[in-house]
Amino acid sequence: MKNLEDIRKHTIQTYEKHAQTWDMHRPRVLIEKPWLDKFIELLPPQGRVLDVGCGAGEPITGYLLKQGFDITGLDASPGMLEIARMRFPNASWVEMDMRDMQFDTKFDGIISWDGSFHLTQAVQRQLLLQFARHLHPNGALLMTIGHEAGEVTGTVEGDAVYHASMAPDEYRDILRSLEFGRIEIKLQDENCGLHSILLAQKQ
Repeated sequence: MKNLEDIRKHTIQTYEKHAQTWDMHRPRVLIEKPWLDKFIELLPPQGRVLDVGCGAGEPITGYLLKQGFDITGLDASPGMLEIARMRFPNASWVEMDMRDMQFDTKFDGIISWDGSFHLTQAVQRQLLLQFARHLHPNGALLMTIGHEAGEVTGTVEGDAVYHASMAPDEYRDILRSLEFGRIEIKLQDENCGLHSILLAQKQ
């Protein structure tokens, strides 16, 4: 049986291995819509949005594209991105580990839905800094977090994957230090599949 560190190291490979079946089984019911709409309210029309850990693009990237946004999707799985490119050829798709995220441009919004929680707490702290650096003033951030600090495992098509979260108040404190003014956190939202969600806006 793999230990937690082995599971963490192989999480990207697990998604790559199961890209086709994961996409097939990914629910298309947009339970995320109320939060996506809140996020959209903070963005300029046709603004640039970075989707970190975009997977195969459905349903979240697809919804944002329909609202007229210029989408760049980032994912470490070539198999996921192959599906996304075929599905949405008008978006930009970048194969990149989010830990290495570096762009020469800034975005009006960044979303990481069920993405960044595959990283350790220490790496997530650094990622929040990268998110802040890549956002324009007044830029918005929407991401899922855990409802408490800790490390756990989930499954993708029967194989274990790694999850971690800081305490919700630590996310809030870090973002405040990075000049985010508005910060809203909802833990285990019953209307959104018990996701814990963070929405923030830079000053």
